[in-house]
Amino acid sequence: MLATVIIVLALVASIAINVVLLTRNKVSPNHSVRTTILAGIQNVSELATIRQSFQSIVSFSDGLKIPMLNFNLPGTTRKFMLKYNGTIVCGCDLSKAQVSERYDINRVRITVPHSEILDVYADINSFEVYDQRAGLFTSVKLEDQNREVNSDLEKVKVHEVQNGILEQADDNVRKILTSVVASTGMDAEIIF
Repeated sequence: MLATVIIVLALVASIAINVVLLTRNKVSPNHSVRTTILAGIQNVSELATIRQSFQSIVSFSDGLKIPMLNFNLPGTTRKFMLKYNGTIVCGCDLSKAQVSERYDINRVRITVPHSEILDVYADINSFEVYDQRAGLFTSVKLEDQNREVNSDLEKVKVHEVQNGILEQADDNVRKILTSVVASTGMDAEIIF
């Protein structure tokens, strides 16, 4: 949680510095403050607003089944159970942001795409195998573990989306952009 707050504060500072530096330059007649705000926001490109750690357990069992008897042929069963830590990162693509040129005095309307999952990955140094068994004629392969972990990462994505992580990321985008625009002395309306 502390790491997320630090990352968000660093991102806010980065955007604010971009906007302030761009607005402090002489504004030519062809460039308004809103255009400069847009350029500062788009310079950031990708804004990660949530970086959340998780822990997951993966189990796998496989063997050569005997068709009519519904059990595995002896010596062909292989299985494992492992625990790993991972991270999911959500945010918004600010390169697609649009700032209204003529909305209201001292107020801008910024339209940004909804947040999405930018990355989800497993920390390979955290893998702990609790149970691993191989049959006489089979072995547990690294490809099996990788396939099962990748499948589990997809389940984590679905689970986190159902639990509202993208809505939280949208709220964070709104707060960050409002704060950045406020540093220029203007109010912002953020629309997704």
